[in-house]
Amino acid sequence: MIKSVVQLKNVQMPFGIENILTARIDLPRDRYPDSAASIRFFEQLLPRLQALPGVGAATLSDGLPAAGNGLIPVQIEGKAYANDNDSPLAREGIVTAGYFDTFQARVRRGREFTAADTSTSGPVAIVNESFERAHFPNVDPLGRQMKRIRPGSKEPWLTIVGVVPDLIMEGIGNNNASPIGYYIPIAQSDVANGVRVAVRTRGEADSATSLVRSAVTSLDPDLAIYEVETMQRIVERQTMFYTVFGTFFMAFGFAALFLAAAGLYGVMSFAVTQRTRELGVRSALGAQGAQLILLIMRRSVIQLAIGLVLGLVLALLASGALQPVLYHVNPRDAAVFAGVVATLAFASLAASFLPALRVTKIDPVMALASE
Repeated sequence: MIKSVVQLKNVQMPFGIENILTARIDLPRDRYPDSAASIRFFEQLLPRLQALPGVGAATLSDGLPAAGNGLIPVQIEGKAYANDNDSPLAREGIVTAGYFDTFQARVRRGREFTAADTSTSGPVAIVNESFERAHFPNVDPLGRQMKRIRPGSKEPWLTIVGVVPDLIMEGIGNNNASPIGYYIPIAQSDVANGVRVAVRTRGEADSATSLVRSAVTSLDPDLAIYEVETMQRIVERQTMFYTVFGTFFMAFGFAALFLAAAGLYGVMSFAVTQRTRELGVRSALGAQGAQLILLIMRRSVIQLAIGLVLGLVLALLASGALQPVLYHVNPRDAAVFAGVVATLAFASLAASFLPALRVTKIDPVMALASE
């Protein structure tokens, strides 16, 4: 958990979070009955957002980076599958032009969506780098085609026009989830009535709230924006779990390690003290202090080795359950296991050596008389 919290504090998001204001808009079904009506509204809203004073970039999308996009099956050009269940899964993002510019995610190759990507133009898609590695490992994906697979719907082939960085489409903390994903223009989608607005401002993000609200109501006075938050607060809220629970687990972990070390020290020290008479006899028969210490330490090392082997096996079996609460950390992290082993080994060996050293300095007669 310590490593998780440290990782989280030092992680660099692959997209910008500074000076970005987000909000949600839901269009009522009675006035916007289908995707076409919703898209017309969104296409009118976007240029108004982009023209707001103090706004450097703006976009609309069905979700935000790192919030988690849903998986759908896809088909890759030139590849065949026995049935739909064998089709690979990918995460889909529905966005407008300016999405990657708003979140300062530089397009690696190709281009970003533009206003020319409309419902009447050729269907296009932008894939992330994980998608490229998975499906086009040795070829340039630009110009290649893919399509979504949805029962009861004949989907068009989408031409890949760009490659972008991974923007944590699997969501923050989903360590084992697939990050493979792609994006399509909102104008070529069947987007629902709700979208997220994101504007990158030149000053404080909160200052643009009233401007965004005015841009929306200028098109429809009855609409309201809600869930108005900065991108920075959204990321902080998504990672709060690790900070809060990480702190608790760190405290519990240190307490457990301290109790284990203290208990081990007490047991081993008591075991050596119990052998005071034996050591007195050996000393009286001519055994040297170094020999007595070596005798005690040999037995302690054997006991320690048995305990560590059993403990490591149990720990390896049990630690997998921690995976959901770890952030980019292996639950069987070698450095963590080594640190715990070193701590317990030091406690055990110190508990054996110090009492043994003390006993060897006692007069053999006194040692023999001890109970």
